[in-house]
Parts: sequence; C-alpha cells; structure tokens
Amino acid sequence: MPINSLAPPSQNAFNGMGFVPSAPAYSAITDFDKYAAFTGDNKDLTADFKPLNFDKLLKAGAFRVTHQGMDKDYNPDPKAGFSLVSAFNDAAGENTRGWKDNPLALDVVRGLMTERPSDIGAHKYLQIIQSAKDLGLTDKDIYQ
Repeated sequence: MPINSLAPPSQNAFNGMGFVPSAPAYSAITDFDKYAAFTGDNKDLTADFKPLNFDKLLKAGAFRVTHQGMDKDYNPDPKAGFSLVSAFNDAAGENTRGWKDNPLALDVVRGLMTERPSDIGAHKYLQIIQSAKDLGLTDKDIYQ
C-alpha cells in the first residue's frame, strides 16, 4: 500500500517533531480568589448538591480520581481509597499534581457524583463545579 505523503502526520509524529501537547486542564484556572471559601476548614460552607455529569467533568479535567491523598503525599495502594482532586487543587499547588490516578475507584466516584453528591464534601463539590466553569463548561454540561 503506498504512503500518502499529503496525509497529516499523527499526533505522535507531532510530538516527535518537538510540538508540545496541549496544556493540562488546570492551567486554565488562574483566579484563585473565587475558590478562597472552598476549603475543608470552612464549616459554614453549603452547596445545592445536584447530581453531576461524571463523564463530561472527568473528560474536561474538572477533577481527577487519584490514590488516597495524605497531606503532601499519597498512599500508593489503589485499594486503600481515593481522593477527588479538583483542577483547582492541581492549579493551586504542586502537591497533588504528582498523585497517580486511581482507575479502580472510577465506578465508586461515578456513583458518588451521580447518585449521592451530598456525600461529597461541600468544599470539594464546589471546587469541581467552579473548575468546570473555569474550563468553559456550562450548567448543562456540569449537571445531569
């Protein structure tokens, strides 16, 4: 079969030519002030817990499911639990950026977001929603 020299090169070829892949989702988050109240220490924080669109939020990079986080590190055992890392978390500091994704927990988190969103801490729920908005998602994309 002849090679079509007019066909566009594959993405791998672009990478091999020195093109840099697109920036990580968290790089779109630059206004940290709007997240200031979204902390676990804010006991007065409340949210209107609507079911979330897990697939669109994950694909957009509004959150990641990682191994269980612990301060500046994480537990390397994927069966030990998981952490929800918002795009804001990764944008605000380098601590969470190195945490490995935990695909074993995706189904658990899908159920959490779609069936029991009130089981997510208000600060994390609001971080994910604001991250999604900062990434250009609309309410139609964010909620089920």
